[in-house]
Amino acid sequence: MKVRVYIPASGEFEGAPFALLDGRGALLREDTVPLGQIPRADEVEVVLPASRVLFARLKLPRVSASTIRELLPFAVEDRLLGDPANIHAVAGRREANGDTTVAIVDRDWFERTLEALRRAGLKPARAWSESALAASGSGEWNIVWGPERGLLVDDRGVAVPFDRAGDGVPLPIRLALDEAAAKGERPARVVIHSESREPLPDVQRWSSESGAAFTQGVPWEAARIRTPTAEAIDLMQGEFAPRSAALAASRIPRGATILAAVIAVLQVAFVAVDAWRMDRERLSLEAKREAIFRTAFPEAKAVVDPELQMRRNVAELRRARGLAGDDDFLGQATRAARDGASVRSLEYAAGRMQVRR
Repeated sequence: MKVRVYIPASGEFEGAPFALLDGRGALLREDTVPLGQIPRADEVEVVLPASRVLFARLKLPRVSASTIRELLPFAVEDRLLGDPANIHAVAGRREANGDTTVAIVDRDWFERTLEALRRAGLKPARAWSESALAASGSGEWNIVWGPERGLLVDDRGVAVPFDRAGDGVPLPIRLALDEAAAKGERPARVVIHSESREPLPDVQRWSSESGAAFTQGVPWEAARIRTPTAEAIDLMQGEFAPRSAALAASRIPRGATILAAVIAVLQVAFVAVDAWRMDRERLSLEAKREAIFRTAFPEAKAVVDPELQMRRNVAELRRARGLAGDDDFLGQATRAARDGASVRSLEYAAGRMQVRR
């Protein structure tokens, strides 16, 4: 199952419309509830209001997708009133004539919207303009006819909002039809969808006035649950791209990463504590060794190496009392005699004895 959330044009989420769809795209349930009450599903799709998405057709260079994403904000700079660094732009498919349709949204607003959804437990996988739900991709245009708005959508999903004024064909629709005719892309027909049960205009009059075939379509509430065409521009790209299921499965979960970091920090702390403890123990042993040396030889003035000084002082005491030292001839000869084997000769020089048996 999947749930489709329709973001209100006001940007307020006290009541967000949603549609719960099965695996084949059939409607299971629809309602308007706060974000926290929207049912959970395997997939979450977001539909952005057309008033928040700007479209542009550009001639873009043939470069990599990553380079295009970097260039897009500046490529549409002349069509914006604000800083291009504050927009999120996504390019669609390149047309045969070399034009590329680009969808543009305010980055901060889009980020806040996605964050509000995530706080409510909804993780969007795709995000489209609502015009993508009206586009048929077959040379057919669509119009959303609401109580307070009008929305013209061409076969590529490019939306043109217009005001409802008078009974005739609105000027933006006339201009769009004339422009398409000049390019040889006049639509085969224009389907009008009623929104909120708004009465439709006189389609026969519109057809006769414009020379285009206007027909009545299903209500917009029924049309907007259909699946967008493959050419629809998904705004969840670039910095907002979600991790795919396969990629997410191959990565270490966030909880495991945090646990590993905690273990590493604790390990470093334990090693530091152990090194501090061993250093304290070394200093304590050195202090005890010096204390023992000073107790045995209180006349010593300077203690540099207690162990070496202790050996020298003990050897001096042994010699002073007539005892063989470790480096004396008699001491070494005594050890050689204790081996038991007969000795042929002895050589003693420089405090060392060489025994030949």
